[in-house]
Amino acid sequence: MSPYRRIPVLVYHKIAEPSDYDVNPNTCVTHANFESQMKLMAGLGYLTTDPAEYLKARLGLPARLPAKPFLITFDDAFESVLTRALPVLKKHGFSAALFMVSSGFGRSAFWDGEVANSPNCLLKPDQLKELRDEGWMIGSHGISHRNYKDLDAPALEVEAARSKAELERTLGSEVSWFAYPYGDYTPAAKSALAGAGYKIGFATEKGDGDIFAVPRRVISGKSGLLNFSLRLWQAGNRSTR
Repeated sequence: MSPYRRIPVLVYHKIAEPSDYDVNPNTCVTHANFESQMKLMAGLGYLTTDPAEYLKARLGLPARLPAKPFLITFDDAFESVLTRALPVLKKHGFSAALFMVSSGFGRSAFWDGEVANSPNCLLKPDQLKELRDEGWMIGSHGISHRNYKDLDAPALEVEAARSKAELERTLGSEVSWFAYPYGDYTPAAKSALAGAGYKIGFATEKGDGDIFAVPRRVISGKSGLLNFSLRLWQAGNRSTR
């Protein structure tokens, strides 16, 4: 089996206690649970892999990987990733990839119908740069969190290219990773990513294993330590559908 297939890829959203503002409370993983999960990973000997090396492994190229590599990803780019997740990850020497909604700076999760004054704010440009400067991979999560399976080819091309350009303008650096909102994609969506110049695209459990549909295991608010361990095993042993 190719080495990349045994690299668990996990996806989180908010590191927060669910509140009345959360239309989808399962996107919230509490700080205590997140800390326990990362402590378990460290105790089991896992290390996060450098994104560039992970990409090489996915492409079948020689790559420098830890003995037990894994990849952490965060979708949407909530402020709690910076304020709560980052300190925990740094404590264990871990890093991550984060996927930003390019029209969402400082806003709430408007695609879920969260009100504008929700405390669940998305990152601001300077905060996004802070994570980039910490060595995180910053990728695109689309312009406005639209479901890519519902878009035709011209709309997909605009979404892929414009979100990339907007984030690159904000960061002043290349954006070459992408994660599909809701994890949904189509052959046309994969083609749009390739045409826009992305190097890799991430789905969720629906991913087919292609470089533009990498599967990830979602860690939700329901994931206690036992369920997390199961999700980790699934991510490392069933990396395709």
